[in-house]
Amino acid sequence: MIVLDGEHLTIGDVVAIARKGDQLALAASAAEKVRAGADYLTDLVAQGHPIYGLTTGFGALDGFAVGPDKVRNLQHNLLRSHAAGVGRPMEPEAVRAMMAIRVNVLGTGLTGISPETLDALIAMVNAGIVPLVPERGSVGACGDLAPLAHMALPLIGEGRARLGSGDFEAAKGVMARAGIPLPTVAGRDGIALINGTEQTTGIGCLAAYDAGRLIQVAEAVAALSLEALGAVADSFDERVALAKPHPGQIATSSRLRALTDGSKAVLPPRPERMRDALSLRCIPQVLGATRDALAHCWRTLEIEINAANDNPLFGVADGFVTSNSGNFHGQAAAEVLDYLANAVTSAATISERRAARLVDPHHNGGLPAFLIHPDSAPGENSGFMIAQYTAASLIAEMRMRAVPAAIQTIPTCVNTEDHVPMAPLAARRVAFVVSTAFDVVAIEALLAAQACDIRGLKPAPLLQPLYQAVRDVVPTMLRDRLMAEDIAAVRRALLESSVAGPDWTSH
Repeated sequence: MIVLDGEHLTIGDVVAIARKGDQLALAASAAEKVRAGADYLTDLVAQGHPIYGLTTGFGALDGFAVGPDKVRNLQHNLLRSHAAGVGRPMEPEAVRAMMAIRVNVLGTGLTGISPETLDALIAMVNAGIVPLVPERGSVGACGDLAPLAHMALPLIGEGRARLGSGDFEAAKGVMARAGIPLPTVAGRDGIALINGTEQTTGIGCLAAYDAGRLIQVAEAVAALSLEALGAVADSFDERVALAKPHPGQIATSSRLRALTDGSKAVLPPRPERMRDALSLRCIPQVLGATRDALAHCWRTLEIEINAANDNPLFGVADGFVTSNSGNFHGQAAAEVLDYLANAVTSAATISERRAARLVDPHHNGGLPAFLIHPDSAPGENSGFMIAQYTAASLIAEMRMRAVPAAIQTIPTCVNTEDHVPMAPLAARRVAFVVSTAFDVVAIEALLAAQACDIRGLKPAPLLQPLYQAVRDVVPTMLRDRLMAEDIAAVRRALLESSVAGPDWTSH
């Protein structure tokens, strides 16, 4: 059980709820704040205080008054009209992440959500209900409106949802089968459910977590390539890192030293080999920069998922009320997710360059072309030729998506929302990039293991688990075989290996 209080949700918590099915609950302190906020909102309305989206219409329709007898209809119509997403459904884990983060945000007590509606949303998460949420349609302000509206539709008995791994069906029946009564969804419940950055942060948190695993795998696979190519150890000497003391570079250098400790191939400079190509000697600078980008992204996302992403905001403690807040705007998240996507693309690009060297007899230190095993016939066998083609294709696709989302603002809502961050596009982009980078690194691992075998080289002690993880699923290639199956098997092995531990910050 993960207890949410609106202040201390972590990316690890989001992953546990989204992927492992951990249950969630609202802390007693947060429940009290939610109730106090809802009561305060009721008092404000009773006093005749105008409240955007409750006593008025939405967006450019805020000049139209809404009477108290129309409020429930207003909130239900909001969810219906804003559920305008298109495209394939979001992954169930991303929807669960989105729901959990929104619960935490509403737990701040600053949004005026009713306890009844928030309790029903929590019950949906715990019952394993996954609404059907089309992935496309949000501009990231005023909140991720379309996806969050689809997420909230089951609370009014509309839309589609599934229970556990079942099929999508009418949400009203799913809610009834799960034993969750439909809440009233009145007051400003509708707008409170949708006025935030949770599609962005839901997808973004999962991608950031995976990027941490990717960094660890990429460092280990890079070290195995250093073994296979007999690289020079000076590039990750501690003195080199401290001479340019970026935290990520220091961490990656330290890990490379540990991984290659005891190596019989990665050695100090010698007359025949004074220096390496940049794809070998600049691993600390490139993967270290990816570490630094992830650290910045991680901090920003954890601020975002513990913030009051909404408008209006209601401060019970000091009586502050505003309908002029822009906290639903996802610029901060968009910027760091773009930054992380760029950094991961660079990490994948340098991995592909090492893969290209491994198959190139002009640059691989005497290994056969395409790593064709000496016991098989070149020409009759093509070896790993097309594996490198695949890596090149993946890199090209990552580069095609390299335009940052955070600068793609297009005015909406008849120009009342004249600057939007396109943050969900940044989140979807980084998710694609991280997933694709795992494929690129898997190809490098496959080639590096083959090169070690051809050389008859036993990797350094801390690299042997990685090498064995590859060899447990893919034997040395003596003659051509179905390459796609090998790449997929190595990818799975890398994800399951202890090399890809969850705590990327430990190095």
